[in-house]
Amino acid sequence: MDHRIISRLSDDQINQLARLHHRILPSLLTDLGLPIVERYYQFARADSSVISACALDANGSLLGWAIGSPAPNRVTRRISDAWGWFILQMLRILFTRPRVMVQLIASSRSMQTELQEGAVELTYIGVGESARRQGLGRALLATFIESARERKFTSVELSVEAENADAIALYTKVGFKIVASYKEGAFERYHMVLKLQ
Repeated sequence: MDHRIISRLSDDQINQLARLHHRILPSLLTDLGLPIVERYYQFARADSSVISACALDANGSLLGWAIGSPAPNRVTRRISDAWGWFILQMLRILFTRPRVMVQLIASSRSMQTELQEGAVELTYIGVGESARRQGLGRALLATFIESARERKFTSVELSVEAENADAIALYTKVGFKIVASYKEGAFERYHMVLKLQ
């Protein structure tokens, strides 16, 4: 198995990553549609503040990933840089899936986006169906945490849906603590922190 950072992924692997995210990871980004997920990962690849760990099989196919940043909103905001494209995407969502637009508006009003000084956010982590229950999620998380330590961050923060028991168990095993619970649109979420020092 090969491990790479997102900046070293080819265009095809970025597209694989976006499709994998879209298929397996329930999130607001997923609900916005594959074109927006693809754009997110294209901008994440170009952002030097992004920390990532991507696992690939011997053929270069993506098995799983972990990604985050000390400035997660910067990557997200870049999605709307191309106004014409972005407006068309939002109109498509509004007319085909209006509930997603309602969720987007509700989430933007209730998101907890302030990171503590010296923190990096683990924004997304996922493992493809064929690679699950083999310790890959734990390995990707460990690689992300080690990269955060190497960059001298003092903590890793994340948010997770309260009903995602498997993810919460994984995070708790490596030392994350639940520090808050909150509502983000329709989602009940926990904010978790791992101190690195």
